[in-house]
Amino acid sequence: MKVSLDEENRFLTPDKKQVDLKQVFRYSGIKGAWCYEDGDVTPDIIRGYSDEKLIRIGTSTFADDHGTPSEHYEISLELINTPKILNMILNDQHQYTACERSLRYTKIEPCDSISEIEYALYTKWYNIFVKIFKDKYLDYFMATNANNEKKALKAMGKIAQENARNFVGVGVQTTLAYTAPFYQWQKIGVFLEEMIKNPNTELKQIAVPAAKEFVQQLKDLKVLVKCEDVINLNPKLANKITDNRELFYKNNKQIKLSMFAEDNKFSGINKPNEYGASINYNTLMSISAFAQKMRHRTSYDECLVPNEYTFVIPEIIKGSEYEQEYINDMYKVKGKYPQGQNLKVNINLPLNNLINYIGKERACTKAQREISDIYINQMLKDIALGLKDKEEYQDFYNILVNDYLDKCRCQYSDYNCPSPCGKPRTRRLF
Repeated sequence: MKVSLDEENRFLTPDKKQVDLKQVFRYSGIKGAWCYEDGDVTPDIIRGYSDEKLIRIGTSTFADDHGTPSEHYEISLELINTPKILNMILNDQHQYTACERSLRYTKIEPCDSISEIEYALYTKWYNIFVKIFKDKYLDYFMATNANNEKKALKAMGKIAQENARNFVGVGVQTTLAYTAPFYQWQKIGVFLEEMIKNPNTELKQIAVPAAKEFVQQLKDLKVLVKCEDVINLNPKLANKITDNRELFYKNNKQIKLSMFAEDNKFSGINKPNEYGASINYNTLMSISAFAQKMRHRTSYDECLVPNEYTFVIPEIIKGSEYEQEYINDMYKVKGKYPQGQNLKVNINLPLNNLINYIGKERACTKAQREISDIYINQMLKDIALGLKDKEEYQDFYNILVNDYLDKCRCQYSDYNCPSPCGKPRTRRLF
């Protein structure tokens, strides 16, 4: 794993190898002064303060759990060869922007992070899916790719990769560009360290080695602030930091990583589904679909690993001569958390966000089939059914039925597709 600072970040040391904490806390002090300074202060007046005063304000507001002044500055990191499980943990934290190298578009190669059996089954099923597409659906792929054979084969390969990755575990490496506020990075670092100390599930245990390496690299880059660094900048804080902790941020609110339902004492994951202006919804979905779902950031998504090992079976092979062979092969990677393995997932969000930020992105022929199918053919229908007999929600029910049910996003009255395919499919084999 290699974690690097994006060279376009502000407030880096001259060699661009570390964050310049003096500049960061001076900047936080400028923002903090807007909150606290008496009288009619203006930006020009504040920026005229001495560096010492601004740094004192920046570090003191941070120490007092007033995080906003330290959220104005963002740090962008480039993560190379990070395991999927670590990326998922980061992508469930909401306050970030990320670009992740998709395993739908990138063919997996042999590496130390996956076993021989994972790679062998991935390769085997990639070839099987390509063969199925060539034998049975060549006309479709040619028609949807301007009768260009090269483009048609590429499209087949992408969907083959999407399905073949079901055999590859959450240790598989990919790359991620990830940007978050400076203060949010402090939370992430502490939350990860707390998970490392108490990895109370098998899934967390898988994540621990990468989390340790990641946190250490954040410290080396000065992305995470140590108490000693802050005391050097503001010696008066030595009297306030009375414990022996290493990192300056202290988790006074005792918040945990948001991805794991077992750490949320108010989780809705074992509660009935609720339908109204806000939705509490439980379902099974594969690890890969969950990883897609969480990246919308407008819903709160968490998971539990069910006691029973189950997995998705691609629609394209259901009832075919390949189905039992696929099932047998999926049991060969049990325990490696293959991306086709099902998780129990809780989704909590306003109904408006579901339509605007999930429906208008995932209800599409080009989206991953499973997450699109869950939204169009399961979740939205369940919500409509749940609202149907509630008198106070008849207006919501009517809007869902008339405007969104059984439709792809391009068929919505309030969505304009930027690249229409002309062939919307609400029920897809692939």
